Amino acid sequence: ASSSLAAESSVVDRRRLSTWALLALFSALCLTAHETDDQNTKNKQNKWITACTSVSVAFSFLSVVAHVGGNALGSMFVGTIAEGIVALILVGMWAGCLPVVMDPSYGLGQMYVGKSAYGAETADYQATISNANLYFTAWGCGVCALTVLAMYVRERLGGGVTGGGMGYTAKWYLLMLASVVVIIESMRFKKDVCAIEGGTEDVTCARNTYGLITGCIGLAISFFISLFSSLGKDSALITTASSFLMAALYTVCAGLLTFENGPATYVGNHYFSAWAGFFISFAVFGSVLKEFLGVGGQQTTTSSGVDDVEMNNI
Repeated sequence: ASSSLAAESSVVDRRRLSTWALLALFSALCLTAHETDDQNTKNKQNKWITACTSVSVAFSFLSVVAHVGGNALGSMFVGTIAEGIVALILVGMWAGCLPVVMDPSYGLGQMYVGKSAYGAETADYQATISNANLYFTAWGCGVCALTVLAMYVRERLGGGVTGGGMGYTAKWYLLMLASVVVIIESMRFKKDVCAIEGGTEDVTCARNTYGLITGCIGLAISFFISLFSSLGKDSALITTASSFLMAALYTVCAGLLTFENGPATYVGNHYFSAWAGFFISFAVFGSVLKEFLGVGGQQTTTSSGVDDVEMNNI
């Protein structure tokens, strides 16, 4: 039993090490992209981004050293409350930094452009990427920070790599993140574009409202499912039904938001989050349906040689 627990812990530690390393890399690239951006006017928003990325570089680098070194720092940090606090701080900082980077009114990661032809009755404003390096590396930092925290929470709460698996739980966290972005972008579009005269067409605003509703439902469902999955108390029936519902909702959402008169036909947060919700929800649904129906066997073998486990009974 003790050897199985040791092997299981080793798998989780290696995964966290890789994610910490990616976070350090993305943070360094994000800092470079921001400092070389011609839109960096050194105002308070830009200083906040510089501070956030600098702290992220420092904390993630120290975390990598702690995981690799096997020294006193490692014993005091890896798997302890200190690692959880650092991960939580970075998630909080990136939760505050990403909205600034992605706000089209600042013109940093995104900016507003008019889609309609000159002389049209509506401008049909949409947000699109203005600095690709800053945009993608900032999102890389946010996703890595959230993934590290999810791994840590699952290990501390006894989830380990059992139940639906670490990747299974991570998909729900990613779906929650996609839903949060859909909500933010839909609310921003409603306030900045739909609220102004000639900003866009009524049908576009109606589609945006559907996206907002889908994001709210997705956020609520993914939060509770990911929480119970982290605790190792997920139900096969509830998880399968929830993932099917999210797959259906996000299929319609991606279609309405990104085609024809949708508010997200340009490449940006709104576009990516709608399609991320679509693909992640189907990935989750396929995984849990396969386990629920027992396709390919009811047991899953981990790569570390940990004893086979089944998804929790209904």
